[in-house]
Amino acid sequence: MQYYEMMVDGGKRRENDIIARPCVEVKDKNVLYEGVFINDWDNDMTFEYDPKEGYIVPEYLCNVYGWSIFSGKSIKLFGDLISSDVQLLPIKIVNKNTGQETDKYFVINVLPFLDALDLKNSIYDYLGTGGKKRLSVIKYGIKKEKVGKHHIFRLKESQFALFVSEEFYKVVKKNKMAGCDFLKVKTS
Repeated sequence: MQYYEMMVDGGKRRENDIIARPCVEVKDKNVLYEGVFINDWDNDMTFEYDPKEGYIVPEYLCNVYGWSIFSGKSIKLFGDLISSDVQLLPIKIVNKNTGQETDKYFVINVLPFLDALDLKNSIYDYLGTGGKKRLSVIKYGIKKEKVGKHHIFRLKESQFALFVSEEFYKVVKKNKMAGCDFLKVKTS
């Protein structure tokens, strides 16, 4: 099985994509990087965009928090592939000038945090700040036996990076979902 690190495609071809900003500041922006079910989500959470900065609404949405935000259409296409691995948290995306809402969007709360980092096949360093050393991975290696049947997951050692399976990758490519970019990850 092949795995990929997934990120927002910020390349030249995506320069007209919208950038979503929350209408009300979220107190704990890192709540989605803990791998725990969220019980107190605000179902009226609204993000806005300025059409002067970008006017194309992609399936995978760039936002100031770095959260994984997918269109409702994308979620339907992924179906059972991710249904047991994510919590879908509804949000509204509105045009800052008109208040017009886009199609449905969801922040995905990725629940599997796996101990699957393969340091032998990774490129990494330890960065020191405040007397503490922190692992900084440049290129990831994944132990596929630790991933099991998960098609979307994060790593315990590097909770901000998002990883997906080859099947997930194929759904994105087949349906030409805009806003996604991938880096192939070495597996062992």
